[in-house]
Amino acid sequence: MANNCPECAGKMKYQPDIKHLVCQSCGLSLTRGELEVYWQKVRNERGAEGDAVDRAKSRRKEWLDWYSQSKKEKENY
Repeated sequence: MANNCPECAGKMKYQPDIKHLVCQSCGLSLTRGELEVYWQKVRNERGAEGDAVDRAKSRRKEWLDWYSQSKKEKENY
């Protein structure tokens, strides 16, 4: 998570001269500690809705892993 912006999901890049992570898309600038607090706030706001989305993503990933594995097995026959 530390590599994604909590505002726009853009890539965060560390700028050593200012000691901040800066979003390459929207320009949000945070220290590592501030970013962790920000992500915690986002997680808390998402609540149960976010948990349901996370579970759905997990199920989808499991299905895709199963599907790609079964496809590879079929190709080997």
